[in-house]
Amino acid sequence: MIITHTEIYRFSIPMEPFVIATGTMDYAQNVLIRIFTDSGIYGVGECSAFPMIVGETQDTCLILAKEFARVLTGKDPLQIPDRMEDLLGYAAHNSTIKSAFDMALFDIAAKEANLPLYQFLGGHKRSIETDMTIGIDTPENMVLSALKYQRQGCRILKIKLGKKVEEDIERVAKIREAVGAQMILRLDANQGWSFDDALL
Repeated sequence: MIITHTEIYRFSIPMEPFVIATGTMDYAQNVLIRIFTDSGIYGVGECSAFPMIVGETQDTCLILAKEFARVLTGKDPLQIPDRMEDLLGYAAHNSTIKSAFDMALFDIAAKEANLPLYQFLGGHKRSIETDMTIGIDTPENMVLSALKYQRQGCRILKIKLGKKVEEDIERVAKIREAVGAQMILRLDANQGWSFDDALL
C-alpha cells in the first residue's frame, strides 16, 4: 500500500467566547486532512490550531500540511513510526499539524486491519474520567457554569485562571463554596501566573 495523495481542508467553527490567561477564542480554527492510498482506503485526521499556546496558526498548519503531503506521497502509510519520522525530519516542531497526519495514518492502519480504531490500539483497557472546562469570567458567571456542569453529572471541573491572582483566588473560592467539597477542581492558569503567584 502506498499514499497517493492528500486532501487538505480548512474550516472555522464559531463558539461562545472562551477566555484563558493568554487570550480569548471566538472560534476554533481547524485543518482536516484525508490521506488516500492506492488500495482505496483513506484516513482522516484533524487538528485545531491554538496560536496562544503552541504558536501554530491555521495558516501555518495549512502550509506545512501541503509540504507534509508531498513528503509522504509514494510511501507506505502502515509504517507509522517511519512516516512520523519523515515529518520530524522535515520540520522539528509543529506538533499540531503533525497530529492530524498521525491520526490519519492510524485511521488507515485500523481500516486495513478491518478493526475500529480503539480495537486496533488494543481495545478497551480502562475508562478515563475527564473534566469540563470553565473559561475566565466573573466569579458569579463561573459559579453558574460550575453548577450547570454539576447538574449534568460532571464530577471534575477544570477552571481557567491566570489574570489577577487575587481575583483568581476569589473565583476558586466561590466555585468551591457552590459545588461543595466532593467535586474535584483542577486549576489551569495557562502561563498567567508568576512563580510567586502560584505559591499564594
